Amino acid sequence: MSLLLISLLIIIFLLLRFFNFNRAKSVVLYGTVLLILLISTDVIPKYLLDKLQQDYAQKPTIQWQDNNAIIMLGAGLEKVGDNINAIIEPPFHAFGRIHEAAKLYNECIGVAQQCKIIVSGGDTHKRGTTEAAVYKKRLTEIGISSADIITEPNSLNTWQNAQFTSEILREGNFDNSVLVSSGLHIKRSQLYFEHFGVRATPIRADYMSAQVAWIPLGYNFALTDFALHEWIGFIRYDIYNMLGANQARVKAGDA
Repeated sequence: MSLLLISLLIIIFLLLRFFNFNRAKSVVLYGTVLLILLISTDVIPKYLLDKLQQDYAQKPTIQWQDNNAIIMLGAGLEKVGDNINAIIEPPFHAFGRIHEAAKLYNECIGVAQQCKIIVSGGDTHKRGTTEAAVYKKRLTEIGISSADIITEPNSLNTWQNAQFTSEILREGNFDNSVLVSSGLHIKRSQLYFEHFGVRATPIRADYMSAQVAWIPLGYNFALTDFALHEWIGFIRYDIYNMLGANQARVKAGDA
């Protein structure tokens, strides 16, 4: 995404140069160079990531109730091997979520009557199986009781994660819910879940930081793209609300 923007600026620069718009050409050139430097040396990604993650840096103490739900959002699937012998696994950035959900579950069962993990995620990349099924398998492999895992296999994005999981929460009559996702994703996830009436305690599974550097780092470009994806989600949410395209908001606490 950031590289696409830079590529567009370079194309604009070349067009301005071709048509001899010298002043505008210089502005675009200096702006492009400045943008590259601000991204690659951590200024822009740090700002974008901090705005997403800072409020969730400290993990709150969970007040477990009688009937608890730990909502774990999927992070995609990875195809390992060739087409014939391929294995479908969670991607590397999903294991923080799996670990955090399992840790919270083990805390919960020590003090509460009922603890369930709701794994939300469909077949987002047409792998032939769902995130919910693959992640459930991983959770059972590390000792989580299969009977305590509820799968939500239909959602294809964060909005649907919230929409379909809210229905499970209402049916299960849970009196406490915890939302687990990546640090840069948890803010948007919380917003969407609250739209559907779910007031869950947000818990980040990881935390991403840009690297300070005096030479361009591709890693910082990748982090910028991850962060921009989240901010575009906020903008899209506001636009859809303004146009009346979103489902009517449910009062928080009704789910």
